[in-house]
Amino acid sequence: MQIDQYGFEATSEYFHRRKLQPYRVAEAGSVTYLCFDDGENRPVHRITKNDTETVIEWAYGAWADRATLNYVPINETLEV
Repeated sequence: MQIDQYGFEATSEYFHRRKLQPYRVAEAGSVTYLCFDDGENRPVHRITKNDTETVIEWAYGAWADRATLNYVPINETLEV
């Protein structure tokens, strides 16, 4: 199943058409993590800032594993 960065399936009317508000936010140094629901596995966004740029990526997995998930650019979809 293919999902977008908020977890909407490719067959959903909301696929790449809806933006959700964060449910949880965690910070670790220059990295900020966000998630949008309380599911066991969920989309997790990672925002990494340094002196010259900000990189926004996302992954799908457990919130507890957020630091070790495999992230892709924010506009890419994932197969889960």
